[in-house]
Amino acid sequence: MLTAKNIAYLQKLNNLLPLGERSQTLATICNHCSYVNETAYSYCTNCGFPLKNLELVSVYNDRQRQRNHFLFKAETAVTFARVVLYVIAAFLALGIFFIFVQSAQKYVIVVMAALLSSLFFFLAFWSQRKPFTALLTAFIILIVFSAINILGKLQQSVTTLEGMTGMLLCIALLFIVLRGVQGAYRISLIKEELQIKHDA
Repeated sequence: MLTAKNIAYLQKLNNLLPLGERSQTLATICNHCSYVNETAYSYCTNCGFPLKNLELVSVYNDRQRQRNHFLFKAETAVTFARVVLYVIAAFLALGIFFIFVQSAQKYVIVVMAALLSSLFFFLAFWSQRKPFTALLTAFIILIVFSAINILGKLQQSVTTLEGMTGMLLCIALLFIVLRGVQGAYRISLIKEELQIKHDA
């Protein structure tokens, strides 16, 4: 790969040659990112900016705006899903709904709630570094517990107001976290594309 320093050195050597033996420009510097490209390339191998056909600059700018729009929407979905995980963790930690539990195994349920609260808090925190993996794990856990809860009390879930409210809440949470998983996947695709251009 040619660097700016190498280009300057080669240009000096080129200028020492007789006029008839001098070569054409050895490289093209991108006007967008200042990356040094070979003259044969029509697009910058680092950022994709058109090097020769300047009429395509508007197409490049439109594509950049579209990518930024998709990235913003994906990051918003991931952030919203992360906040939901923190809310679930806080809800389980406070044990708001366990006040109404009438069960001989109340303390076992409270311990399970504390463990789940820690798990969701960890997944929410982990989603800052690995959003796709963390949110996908959270989605799987939520769908398993929702299925167990709904199927365990199927008749109550579809016949009582409390059961219907719980089922709708589970569906809403699953939808939000699933949107976060999709957003995290899109972010990883965009970053991978940018990394490929950077390494090229």
